Amino acid sequence: MNTRRITLLVAVVLAIGTGILTLRYLSSIQQQQQVQQVENRPIIVANRDIPARAKITPDMLTRTVRPGNEVEPGALSDPKQAEGDIALITIPSGSTITETKVGRPAEVGLTVRLKPGERAITIPADRIKAVSGLIQPGDRVDVLASVPRGQGKPPRTMAIVRGAMILAINTSLDEAGATPSPDNTNPGTITLGVTPEQAKLLTTADLNTTLRLALRSPQEPVRSLPADDLTFNDLGATGGGGAAPRPVNVPPPSVPARVPGSKSPVQVIDGDRITAAGI
Repeated sequence: MNTRRITLLVAVVLAIGTGILTLRYLSSIQQQQQVQQVENRPIIVANRDIPARAKITPDMLTRTVRPGNEVEPGALSDPKQAEGDIALITIPSGSTITETKVGRPAEVGLTVRLKPGERAITIPADRIKAVSGLIQPGDRVDVLASVPRGQGKPPRTMAIVRGAMILAINTSLDEAGATPSPDNTNPGTITLGVTPEQAKLLTTADLNTTLRLALRSPQEPVRSLPADDLTFNDLGATGGGGAAPRPVNVPPPSVPARVPGSKSPVQVIDGDRITAAGI
């Protein structure tokens, strides 16, 4: 009996050990297969700095292999997938080419970014007026208009547009948060997305005032503050804008024509009295 029990126990132990070894072996094979699958994912990367809005050509791209857990979502694997596309943002050398970084020319145009009922209008700018060149497309700004002194009244600054979206700086459409384009650091023009009424207001303000931009926090609601009415102290705008200017070069009132057969009035001076009499 003891011999049988010992033999049975030994057999059970060997069976358990064999099962554990088998499971470990199968687990190691599975891990190796997973590692091989991760290491064998091909992608394409930029072999040079690609500026925003540049057309993608095959010589700009290189195929490589990276672990799957390190590959960005939407990564492209074949240069033909990006050939002929336009870089939507500045792509540094070595960066993975993804679906969100490139697009067709029709997807890059400014009209695609305009919402229904929105207008794009461009105003002149420089580093001072554009927050030292630190603003980027996608930021929201308030447009300030400064009216010069006029008719004895002090100058005044008004926030005529609140929370306008910056669509472009010069010709750059890079979004905020992306690698900024060198063109953005020296702004000459700023393109804003506004309503039709605001577009007319900005045109008038650009011709008659000095404009400046104030950067807004992205966490602040667009309508947290009301916009100011644009008035000109020296142009006689209604509502406290000063008196209307006196007319100049106004022709004198016309003299009524004489009717044939009517008597012409003459002045009769009698001492200090002046009377009219017909002839």
